[in-house]
Amino acid sequence: MRPLWGCETCRAEWPCPPARVALLTEYRDNRVALRLYLAALMAEADAQLAQVHKESGLYHRYLSWT
Repeated sequence: MRPLWGCETCRAEWPCPPARVALLTEYRDNRVALRLYLAALMAEADAQLAQVHKESGLYHRYLSWT
């Protein structure tokens, strides 16, 4: 859910734990592609979240778990 980047199912910050599992499964054979995809989304989230509030920890939220 944009611009807050929350999960439509559980309302947690996206990517929530179920989304992470789904992403890891989908990209199981190409972890580099997963990181590129998430980095692009992180940049988009950073721009949108800056309009709503100051967001910190986007690296941890989007990339550190991969």
